[in-house]
Amino acid sequence: MWKKILKHYNSWKLGHKLLCMFVLSSIIPLLLMQIFVFQVNQKQMTEKIDELMVNNLKQIAERVNLNMEVYTNLLYQIYKDELVIDNVSSLNDGQEKQKAVAYNQIVKRLKQYRNSDAGIRCLSIVWHDGMSVIYDFETDSSLNTIWNNYSDMRQIPPYRQSIDAPGMVLTDTMNFKDGENSGHFFHISKRLFDFNDLEKGSIATIIMSVDQKILSSICGNGSKEDVSINFILNQEQRVMSYPDEDFTGNAINPQLSVEDFVKVSGYLRDKNMAINQYEDANTGWIFCNAYDRDYMLKDLSRTQGMQIGITLLLLGFALVLIFYTVRNMDTSVKSVVSGMQEVQKGNLDVVVPVQFFDEIGTIADNFNEMTVKVKELIQEVTQAEENRKNAEIRALEAQINPHFLYNTLDSINWMAIEKEEYEISKMIRNLGVILRYSVNKSNQMVTLLELSDWLEKYMSLQQMRFNDAFSYRLNIDENIYNQKVYKLLLQPFVENAILHGFKEMESGGLLQIDIMPAEYEKGIVIIIEDNGKGMPAEMLKNFNNKDEAICDEGKSIGLHNAFSRINMYYGEAASWNVSSIEGMGTVITLRLPILEEGHVYPEREIK
Repeated sequence: MWKKILKHYNSWKLGHKLLCMFVLSSIIPLLLMQIFVFQVNQKQMTEKIDELMVNNLKQIAERVNLNMEVYTNLLYQIYKDELVIDNVSSLNDGQEKQKAVAYNQIVKRLKQYRNSDAGIRCLSIVWHDGMSVIYDFETDSSLNTIWNNYSDMRQIPPYRQSIDAPGMVLTDTMNFKDGENSGHFFHISKRLFDFNDLEKGSIATIIMSVDQKILSSICGNGSKEDVSINFILNQEQRVMSYPDEDFTGNAINPQLSVEDFVKVSGYLRDKNMAINQYEDANTGWIFCNAYDRDYMLKDLSRTQGMQIGITLLLLGFALVLIFYTVRNMDTSVKSVVSGMQEVQKGNLDVVVPVQFFDEIGTIADNFNEMTVKVKELIQEVTQAEENRKNAEIRALEAQINPHFLYNTLDSINWMAIEKEEYEISKMIRNLGVILRYSVNKSNQMVTLLELSDWLEKYMSLQQMRFNDAFSYRLNIDENIYNQKVYKLLLQPFVENAILHGFKEMESGGLLQIDIMPAEYEKGIVIIIEDNGKGMPAEMLKNFNNKDEAICDEGKSIGLHNAFSRINMYYGEAASWNVSSIEGMGTVITLRLPILEEGHVYPEREIK
């Protein structure tokens, strides 16, 4: 297909090619750049908007905390009010006449704590025996209050939650539906003590009820047409404050996300919504913001549209200039081509008219001079063409090298990552490392630390290849990490254990490699052990006979080749032993001296 496309492209006229290249190299890249810049700007703008919204939520939380300080300070005043405490004690222990007086005194005292700007609806004092004194600031009454429907004030959540609490307790917003006393209120409660007799413990609980409209006013919400709303949730996803009071005090359906809840409530429906949250450490409430992302970014979109429009206008102007230039160029080129065609027919006396004094005019003039010498140069041109073809062939051959394979594997790896095939990606990446390690100077020396990294990748790749039919362990004494061995020395042993030792095994295989310092000499000991099928006695005998073991005709990369390389590198200074039991496994022990790269070790054996 690509050959057909290139053939078709190459057959185009020069003007068409220039126009095509202009579209591909200018128009499309510019439009793609505009889209890319728009996406980047949109992302940055969205991040800035989200940051601004979170900062706004923090400010809302700070304002809520300031209001909470007003409530807690007022509650502490009542908590320390000796008149209140004395009368509360009188209601506990006094005579009936004293109780009536004390009741009236408490009501009058509570009435003095009115704060019209704070949104406090009522103050309540509840005794442990169920007796209560309530003053409602809205109704200016101790009888007509928001608690009319509660016969026993000890059952209300603010009282129950404060029984064992050491300090003040903040209770979730509650929904009241009793005519003129309807509304949504949250509560702050605290136990009262008689400071003159602390041993008898708490004598009552004081409860402050606050209208949640205070929270709504701080959040600053409006109608459903607004492009941004603020609301408050608690840790249990119960709504503390919401623009639509019908949802206040209710818990969000666990199956709904916060974004789904906002849409269900009728706000920002069919909008591209964004949610930001901020959790306040003081109240434990979660302050939320939802806004229409498209509305916030409309100016950016309008600007981007203008930029694209201007870009298209400039590109259109450039196209007009290119058309004009291409037309003139086409006329000149046709003149030169016509002369060439005449020469092709054998008419070497043709003269190409020079119409313009540009590069093509220069070409026409030079062409006229060249035709005089064409006959003399035909042979040279033929030879040059042959040389060019040969050079192209050599260039193509030179391209087939390991780097082509590495780059191809890298491309496949990224395709696997894009399709989220991470196991395939891991195998390809490890294979690339293994090939690069294997092909590049296979006879050079590497440290045991580098060798261990390659072995890990090689065994991991084989493990994936055989569907985890075996597991492996690699143990290297860290004291010899920097000692060097020849880089592909162990690969045949590992491959033999996997391909032959674990042959026909679907699971349970174990390959263990231990590398440690030699006990008595300066050298290293390498043990390759597997629990595979083992090997026949005749084969075992051959491998333990050095002359038989190193007998390698150069056609194999198996164990004979591996033992032959050991003998070539180390001579008599190296030794090995192979032990195996059919059906149980094989253990190969290598004893190698420590060599510096390029050094020939004296012929002696490590014990």
